Amino acid sequence: MNVFITLLSYDHGILRQVLDVLEDISENDTWKYYEDIIPQAIEFLNKFMDQYHHGKEESFLFPAIPASESSLREQIDHLIEEHKQVKIYINEIESGSELWDLELLRDSVNQMTSHMRHHIIEEEDIVFPRIAEHLDRDADMALFEESQKYMEVRFGASFLAEMEQFANQFQNRVMGEGVIKYSSSGA
Repeated sequence: MNVFITLLSYDHGILRQVLDVLEDISENDTWKYYEDIIPQAIEFLNKFMDQYHHGKEESFLFPAIPASESSLREQIDHLIEEHKQVKIYINEIESGSELWDLELLRDSVNQMTSHMRHHIIEEEDIVFPRIAEHLDRDADMALFEESQKYMEVRFGASFLAEMEQFANQFQNRVMGEGVIKYSSSGA
């Protein structure tokens, strides 16, 4: 078991939770009921998904792969391009929220959630297992410790707990307390 990859997968669980809630709002066209919390969801997408989670992957995990692993490096380059696309979706969601353009908001949320579900499956089912083959215990712990120090300085020691708390509160408000959305896509 790789500690660092396991924690990235844990991040994916928190991301899925917020994606499920945004998808629920979009599918049910209940934007008006949650206008006050949408900016917080956008902040979550910017800070947690883009800066924190994708930052850990791009700054720590992906560079740990030897250049000689050309096939894996190509997959990683593809994932980085997908991260850039997610940032575009987040910016569109933010514009839709600021303008209260529900069509732009809905379309951008739907595109981003679909994109991220595929992206997470690709990482967890294909790329992470291949990366794990190249990380021995010492390299894994070094990545974990280095990333933890960096993230704590950049985001604060309580950041992950705060983001998880937001995800839970967002889900409880929109979907009801304790509701877990089942996704047949496996994501």
